[in-house]
Amino acid sequence: LTVGMMEESKNGCPLRVQHAKAAACVTANFEIAPDIPAELQHGVFSQAGQTFEAIVRFSTAQGKIQPDSDPTALGLAIKLLDVDGSRAIPGDPDQTQDFLFVDHPVFPFPNAKAYRNVIKYKSVPVIGDILAFIYLQVFAPDQLAVVQEIRNKTAASPLNSIYWSGSPYWLGNAANTTGQAVKYSAVPSTVTVGPDDPDDLPDNYLRDAVTKQLAEKEVVFDIKVQPQGDPEKMPIEDTSVAWDEQESVPVKVATLRIHKQTVTSNSALEQRCEDMSFNPWHALKEHRPLGGINRLRKAVYEASFIERKQRKGTASSDPRKD
Repeated sequence: LTVGMMEESKNGCPLRVQHAKAAACVTANFEIAPDIPAELQHGVFSQAGQTFEAIVRFSTAQGKIQPDSDPTALGLAIKLLDVDGSRAIPGDPDQTQDFLFVDHPVFPFPNAKAYRNVIKYKSVPVIGDILAFIYLQVFAPDQLAVVQEIRNKTAASPLNSIYWSGSPYWLGNAANTTGQAVKYSAVPSTVTVGPDDPDDLPDNYLRDAVTKQLAEKEVVFDIKVQPQGDPEKMPIEDTSVAWDEQESVPVKVATLRIHKQTVTSNSALEQRCEDMSFNPWHALKEHRPLGGINRLRKAVYEASFIERKQRKGTASSDPRKD
């Protein structure tokens, strides 16, 4: 699935198969709220008031480097460092907890089969995008509508957009006997609308916006948990269905505090960040991913990471290890 779709940047480094272009990589603190409801106090959220160091990557969703004015989803990936506990993947030596978000509440594809159907056409050389569009138009108009809705969005800055996990996760004890399905969201203290004419802006205007904002002050996101309500209205196996935030109101469980800092291209932090794997399966058992889309992501993300490492000549013995 990933081999053959992966492109290389100008310096020859393999790109991620998705979210290839980073708008910025920054350091942050992830502060657990002191007043989380008892039923949500699992995993990292069980440690009221604790602060985790984190690395945060903002990105655009495509698997290639393109101008920021080209419409696509924005991504937010948060990696908590030095997280102890039982892992979602047995035998995983990793000690991080990843939370992955995009700036749209649902995914275009309801399940792994639907995603594979589109990728089958999209991966055809030269005409893949056209074939995928025709397939969606004829056989999956609902999926096409979500794709078009995402591509009609523009953002002024990654720091002023709302993000959602899209797919569901377990939030409960490691034995899976107490807990529930949830989705996550990340809500900034200030939300802004996109620019009227992004085509008139520089190709890397999203990075410029992050650089300017963080040079002046810190930026804060509320991290929220939305518990699953009615399982028919809030399904686990269909990630194209939005969970109504009026029926199940998201609850704040943490603060992502991105402190004032200098954002520099090609810095040591950026290189470290680009060498990392951000994966929903980098997780404690208490936060394990749920559903077919997340099972597919496990295979795709690991294959992409292995391929990047091998093509860069630094293959790791453990594909999950950063």
